Amino acid sequence: MKIVEETRTRLQLKHRPLGYWFSGWCIFTVCLSFLIYCLFFEPASVRITCDRISPNQINCEFKRFNLLGSMEKLKMFDPEEAYILTKTGSKGRKSYQVIIVTPFRDFALLSNISYQENEEVVLKINNFINSRQTSLLVQQNQRNYLFFLSLFILIIMAIAAYFATSPVTTCTFYKSIDKVFIERKSLRGNQIIEHPLENILRFDIQEKQYKYSKLYRAVIMMKSGEEIPINPQYTDEKSIRYAVYRIHSFLKF
Repeated sequence: MKIVEETRTRLQLKHRPLGYWFSGWCIFTVCLSFLIYCLFFEPASVRITCDRISPNQINCEFKRFNLLGSMEKLKMFDPEEAYILTKTGSKGRKSYQVIIVTPFRDFALLSNISYQENEEVVLKINNFINSRQTSLLVQQNQRNYLFFLSLFILIIMAIAAYFATSPVTTCTFYKSIDKVFIERKSLRGNQIIEHPLENILRFDIQEKQYKYSKLYRAVIMMKSGEEIPINPQYTDEKSIRYAVYRIHSFLKF
């Protein structure tokens, strides 16, 4: 919070929630990138069809569909085996993915399927490879997972957008008309709060404990018992204490 103007009859303070803006837009951008990846690049389902041309030749078609329905088609020749690749995350969470080995490259199936489902697919593919079956159809689907993940991302984006559009607060004390005006401007709209100076009881500094630090805000305490934050967003202690000191000096509380 900063003092932007002080005269004999007027004191004006302004608070720009820079931390909220920066954090909100950063989180929004990251979530938007992840959402685009989920919608366009992460496969929601796969479909593999294989035909045995001869005892030693198998031709397969590998189709991947994203959440919006777009399809990518790949050719897969002479699969040799299928196995389950186990991945362990930083917190010990394990995920499983079927890998199909061919002489030319390996093909990965979906990455958010249970071990049991992957095991069934591996058995089905290996049985086909090692038998005289003439055709094979394998499908996997993670549409529900991606749908709920995308929904969760949208909720986080909405919260981030709320913080990114936090209002700029301008608080002006007028001795000449014996009033205080608090104006909050943001992309969400404008709000003006008006009170006579004689209705002010005192000014308080409220603190909020975060994980590694404390943040503060200045609050006008009205005689009616109403609390009106000058800066709704908590910020550093030094600027808040200086602002309250200047208000006291101006109003001679």
